Amino acid sequence: MTTNREQLKELKEKMGKRFSSKCFLCGTRYSKKGWVFHHRYYLKTDVVYSNYGNDKLQYHKDLEIEIKKNPKRFRYLCNNCHQSFERMMRFGDKKFNKMVRERKATIKLRKSLIDK
Repeated sequence: MTTNREQLKELKEKMGKRFSSKCFLCGTRYSKKGWVFHHRYYLKTDVVYSNYGNDKLQYHKDLEIEIKKNPKRFRYLCNNCHQSFERMMRFGDKKFNKMVRERKATIKLRKSLIDK
């Protein structure tokens, strides 16, 4: 008999195959910290992790049904990318765009200093 943990791992691996078993953002196929099926948007009747308490297996079984219905609503992300993405989503457009410009400027500056 398999444990809930083993069943959950098998189910998540099966579900991940729908998304080529790799992170949508970074492309990795291996994640020490696990995987997340990111909701791109929610419906009022949606399967939400916080409603399942400690029953991760049932959450993923119910989520699998939703993913099969409309896989375009979801992204398969490694946990690191999911955390980064959710953090980034908290920024308003103005702050986000300023951060992108500063990132580009910093990369350009660092490159110019290396090339000297």
